[in-house]
Amino acid sequence: MDKLQGLKTVEDLRTILADEIGKIREGKTTPANVNAITNASGKILSTIKLEIEYNKLHGSVPTIGFLGNGKKKLAEG
Repeated sequence: MDKLQGLKTVEDLRTILADEIGKIREGKTTPANVNAITNASGKILSTIKLEIEYNKLHGSVPTIGFLGNGKKKLAEG
C-alpha cells in the first residue's frame, strides 16, 4: 500500500487516520477497513509506549524517529 510506505512519523499516521475518517464520511470505504486501520495504528502506538516504558525503567532515553524529527521541542521552564 503506497500510503503505508510513507509512514515514517506520527504525523503521517495522523494524516492517514484523518483521510480514513474523510473516506468513511464520503462513503468511499467501509467501517471494517477503518476498524482495521485504527486497530493497527493502536498496536503501533502500543509498541512505542512499551519502548518508552522499557527505557524509563532502565534509566535511558530512547530515540524514536517515528515520534518526530526533533524540530518540535517542549516549552522549557
